[in-house]
Amino acid sequence: MGKALNKLVIKRPGLLTSIQDQGRPGLLHAALSRGGAMDPMQMALANRLVGNPIDAAGLEFTGMGPTLFFERPAAIAWTGAVMAATWIAADGTKHPVPSHRPALLPAKSLLQFGACASGFRCWLAVAGGLEAERLLGSRSQHLAAELGLPRLHANTELSIGPDADLARSAVAAALDRDVQAIEIGGSSKATRLRSTRWSLRPSIPESWPAIQLACLPGRHLHLLVDADRQELMTQAWQVSARSNRQGLSLEGRAMNTAQFSNLQSEPVREGTVQLPPAGMPFILLAEHQSTGGYPRVLEVISAMTSVLAQAGPNSRILFKLVDEQEADALERAQRRSFEDTLAAVDLKLQQ
Repeated sequence: MGKALNKLVIKRPGLLTSIQDQGRPGLLHAALSRGGAMDPMQMALANRLVGNPIDAAGLEFTGMGPTLFFERPAAIAWTGAVMAATWIAADGTKHPVPSHRPALLPAKSLLQFGACASGFRCWLAVAGGLEAERLLGSRSQHLAAELGLPRLHANTELSIGPDADLARSAVAAALDRDVQAIEIGGSSKATRLRSTRWSLRPSIPESWPAIQLACLPGRHLHLLVDADRQELMTQAWQVSARSNRQGLSLEGRAMNTAQFSNLQSEPVREGTVQLPPAGMPFILLAEHQSTGGYPRVLEVISAMTSVLAQAGPNSRILFKLVDEQEADALERAQRRSFEDTLAAVDLKLQQ
């Protein structure tokens, strides 16, 4: 008889829960934006915490997290925003679950996530990764392009990869070696939730809900009159509830756009700040369209992707102009920090 499939059941999907990985970069020529995790680095870190390859598929939670059921033991980790989670054991007892670290769940565990206390998105990895059909090199759901699985709903079952037991055993071995490991509930190791005492930091700007974005001048910034350019750069723009994975819609005092009526459509990128006719900025995100005809007034630098992913309806956006040298320095520093964190996690799990 074949081995039973290892599955995760989404009992309740939360505000928006989707399967994501590193996305589909390099396909803008085919009119498809990257998609994938809104913060690819945080998805990668969650994967590394449970011993997965950094491009394994996991779950992205937006605003309010889901309720998940694990029939079999599982190793999990989630990163990103500050979001509380409750473990409901097989005997019905409830315990808070520490975040931003690897944790071992016993069989028949229910994991209930709440709302983001600060930030707006989290990324959950399960040892073994989530299984879904690879389309154009990715398992991620590109919701705008309707690519990948349909939207997740209550009682959706997701298969966990065939290497789940091996990956979970590696996390368990690391916890066995960790004399400071945390054990919660249960009367035996097999029925307790176990996690490391050490953890990563949430990826939330210290100023949240105010978020400052480093930007380069866009190709049409010079066409704004001085008063509107001043308005763009000094106003604290409120993130609208109309925002989604395609872009952040901002609200505030409108700027004049009459001079932009005859622009041609041209390629855009994640981080492009457009100025639609209503005169309020729109920041393109992971599922943006590949071209746009609105003026491009700013270009948010790529080092700000992690910050943008945490912008929700309670957030305020402030733009700051930097030059290319500053942008390069910020991007190099972020890459070094990311690589150092990956190496530190590997070392912790191998000790």
